[in-house]
Amino acid sequence: MRQRDRDILDSLSKFKVLSSNQIAALHFSSNSNPIVNCNRVLKRLRKEGYISANTERPFQPYLYFLNPAPIKKNSQKIDHFLMIAQTYIDMKSYGDVPIFEVEKKLEYATFIPDIYASWLDKQWFIECQNSLFSTKQLYDKLNKYVQFYNQGILDPFPNVLIIGKINLNLKKEDYPFLVRQKQSIHDLKSSIANYRKRKEIVVNSNSSLKIK
Repeated sequence: MRQRDRDILDSLSKFKVLSSNQIAALHFSSNSNPIVNCNRVLKRLRKEGYISANTERPFQPYLYFLNPAPIKKNSQKIDHFLMIAQTYIDMKSYGDVPIFEVEKKLEYATFIPDIYASWLDKQWFIECQNSLFSTKQLYDKLNKYVQFYNQGILDPFPNVLIIGKINLNLKKEDYPFLVRQKQSIHDLKSSIANYRKRKEIVVNSNSSLKIK
């Protein structure tokens, strides 16, 4: 088995389900024709029995799973896991993501974040929500984060990012840690640009000190 085959299987294990387009973005971006090359490899892996597919979603790319599949091919959580995977792909487009754990179980916490990640020199808890959180759901979820924060286990405490539809009733100032709502990672573009400028200033400043 080729190394790229193993990498594809590792990604399917990590995310539980991926679309063909997502697999192309993750593992074929350096190819001149990523989609065509990706589909050729996926067809072979299906034939060899390593993966299975859901081909029944009209007008959408095929969905791929390990064989046997870790979730039902018509599971109601499929779009949720696809959103988690897309969040990872979008994050990688702006910088390395050294840590990205899906549904990480945290000792002493009463919640399981969709994502725990290290990215842009910060730690993140990320919630991916295809539907709009009601105000009660949103505050109930964030109150669990507050309870965990008050235990003082993580210092510094990760930023909390909610990806999906935005609830305008959220009062970010009510929380002792940074909370942000964005429709996608790409909505952080201006903040990422500012982060890079600050980092460049620090690097240039350190370089000047060494020269002196």
